[in-house]
Amino acid sequence: MPPVAAAQRGADTYEALIDRYARGDQQDAPVLLARWGRAEVTAAIGRAGRLRPGVQRAAAMLHTDAAVVLLAADVTALAIFHINAASRVLDEMKAGSRDARAQQFDARWHAFVASVYTSRAMIDYADRTLRDALTSYSREPLLYVARGALQEMRVGSAFVDLRSGNQIARRDRALEAAAADYRRAIGFDNRLAIAHLRLGSVHAAQRDDRARENFEAALASATELRDRYLAHLFLGGMAERENRIDDAQREYDAARALAPGCQTPYIALARIEQALGRPDRAREIATAFTTLPDKTNDPWWDYHLGGFDQVLLAWLRAEARIE
Repeated sequence: MPPVAAAQRGADTYEALIDRYARGDQQDAPVLLARWGRAEVTAAIGRAGRLRPGVQRAAAMLHTDAAVVLLAADVTALAIFHINAASRVLDEMKAGSRDARAQQFDARWHAFVASVYTSRAMIDYADRTLRDALTSYSREPLLYVARGALQEMRVGSAFVDLRSGNQIARRDRALEAAAADYRRAIGFDNRLAIAHLRLGSVHAAQRDDRARENFEAALASATELRDRYLAHLFLGGMAERENRIDDAQREYDAARALAPGCQTPYIALARIEQALGRPDRAREIATAFTTLPDKTNDPWWDYHLGGFDQVLLAWLRAEARIE
């Protein structure tokens, strides 16, 4: 992604891009900023002076979204530069205002950035981001969810020799550390569905019968479609493993109804039909997905492969809007 010379940018000054982002252009404005050179961004920030609190949130998220664009293009060093720029803007915001909204935005921004680093397997960066944030926001549940997810990423990225008692013990300690963070998050907010989902996943990996209770709690408290969708998939998976086929089918059908453009429920339902000796029906379900006109990103993959938190990103973007 080569930088764009200042002469080519025309009216797209730094202040203009912040204003575009604040007023709802949260797709093109970050792409434009991502094409600037580092020196030009630094100079523009210096010229901008102190921004108003609402504009500060927009500026921080403009840089954050630019970083997401750059990470997708594997321009890692410049992405980190933009995340650091966003952090400096938020430091100015906190210095000028200690109100609850500013504090919550800053805490959740750090949780999101940690999830971005985790999604890229940048473990040290994620760890440092969370460690710094938790010194200031020790009661923010989403920070504990992000730290637990990081612990799970460490487990998933490490080879575990099942013949090695030491490796198995290290894996189990990491999973329990993640579970402890999810329990802390639930202790601060018992209605936080993603924490219940994450705890249920750990319990399922540990063959702990409490997993179903966790997934049911997630479903009961979920306000986001993503969380309801994942809860149904997890409950369906548990029922399938326990050979409760009717229950599994019902849960997978519920997931498909919530997200008809996502692939995972179709795969699960086709698998059940195949197991029941109905290959024609399995093919019909698989074909139904392939012929859908509108396929969507499946939260299942973000959840399992360490994708960043889209729900948290949507919240931050909404907070950065200025009507």
